[in-house]
Amino acid sequence: MEKSILTEVYMDSNIWNVLAKEIQNFNNILVIHGEKSLLSIKNEFFKILEDKKFHLVHYGNECCHTIINSTLKNLKNNAYDLIIGIGGGKSIDASKVLMDKLNIPLFTLPTIASTCAAVSYISVMYEENHVFQELYFLKRPPHKTFINLDTLIAAPKKYLWAGIGDTLAKYYEMNLKARGKKLNFNTTMGEKLSHLCKETMLNYGNHALSTTIVDDDFKEVAGVILVTTGIVSNLIDFKYNGAIAHAIFDALTKIKRVEEEHLHGEVVAFGILIQLQLEDNHEQLNTLLKFYKEINLPTTLKEIVIKEEYLEKKEEIINKILNSIAGSEIPLKFTKEEFITILEGNL
Repeated sequence: MEKSILTEVYMDSNIWNVLAKEIQNFNNILVIHGEKSLLSIKNEFFKILEDKKFHLVHYGNECCHTIINSTLKNLKNNAYDLIIGIGGGKSIDASKVLMDKLNIPLFTLPTIASTCAAVSYISVMYEENHVFQELYFLKRPPHKTFINLDTLIAAPKKYLWAGIGDTLAKYYEMNLKARGKKLNFNTTMGEKLSHLCKETMLNYGNHALSTTIVDDDFKEVAGVILVTTGIVSNLIDFKYNGAIAHAIFDALTKIKRVEEEHLHGEVVAFGILIQLQLEDNHEQLNTLLKFYKEINLPTTLKEIVIKEEYLEKKEEIINKILNSIAGSEIPLKFTKEEFITILEGNL
């Protein structure tokens, strides 16, 4: 049986009246948030909670099992009937795991357009030291998502910039792994939608980064980053989710500086270039190189790592990447030496 459970999405320049209406029937609300994300919406958000009982919980600066289990312990015996997850990917991913464990509805309110966490049914789990650990598969995606475009346009543009890179990867990684395969109904829908993840970013991404107003192009870019990418992820067979670009990001988080100084989508964007070189897909590689130079996404490993720090953990990083690739049905053949040469480039 094929089953599609998709998040109900509301997107507007001012979403607060809609959110107020949608929470009318809930009385005891658990709010999971980041510090900056809550500050960015506090005036409007707290107005709609005036007549509600609610409890604020900071997500703990990482989406990890230890922090989430500690949060659950502290929340014991509290009868919440709704979770609202506010912020970026990690805060919302943490709220999704809490939804899964508490078995109550989740509304997400992304304050930056950097990932598809607000509508996807996967949470990315890290160790407390910020090294990637595993993917946590939820029973369902968030119930409803509220995208306030005025909040997104006011957010630091670096998050939208990284979101563009992460969104491009959804197209390139999915289509590499699904190439030449007979796809089921849901995966076929996801594959068709994945083309928007490339086309919208290439056509309107640069404009979205430079505009100061919420126009149609900005709305489309934000919507594709936050919603379309997540719907693709939810529709396609999991084996088609993530490939070389995400394997590279996951492994590079073993270098502390990468997690501290770079954004997820920024590093994933670089990983797409490695994939295209391994494919010998020079046409698409040149298209992306031109686009990356326009918006300043990284095109070399030395823009992401310090050489000495990378060399110190090189063997561990390379093995993690190649082990991930080996187990993910990627239809490419290359040697370890070939991969290292392409990854390191002019490092």
